[in-house]
Amino acid sequence: MACGKTTLGRALEAATGIAFTDTDAEVEREAGMPVSEIFAVNGEGEFRRMETEALRRVCAAGGCRVVACGGGTPCREENMDLMLRCGTVVWLDADTDITVRRLLDAPGQRPLAEGLDAAGLRELVERGKAARKRYYSRAHRRFDSSRLDTPAQIEESVKRFITEIIDE
Repeated sequence: MACGKTTLGRALEAATGIAFTDTDAEVEREAGMPVSEIFAVNGEGEFRRMETEALRRVCAAGGCRVVACGGGTPCREENMDLMLRCGTVVWLDADTDITVRRLLDAPGQRPLAEGLDAAGLRELVERGKAARKRYYSRAHRRFDSSRLDTPAQIEESVKRFITEIIDE
């Protein structure tokens, strides 16, 4: 959550021409409502089911693409197994302070962070990182996504991602 998946994915698409897909956007398109509304109306369980289906569709479509998955997607073993078979899985890892600031700067966009102050967000982020680490650590690569907050940082991070992940 707020580690820069969509920001980096869109910037990579612009820089390389490699298609970008955001599974949250796919879920929203399929459901006809935003993620926050899916959570409110149908609950997290239904969202996670839809998220898994979106991931399956993206993988089945094949082709070279950058895919941003929701932070909980890899936490279902079947999803992470599928991701590892489909391509190179990269764990985007942003500094906790930066993640909290990004969440504070975008209220109402993350259902799990709704209504939390800075201390609550820090606890949410730290707890989430600890709980998800065992899943994320299965990724092929890890990339520091802390520097994605200005156009210059995004450009620098894209260049670094291309060098460290795509061209390697």
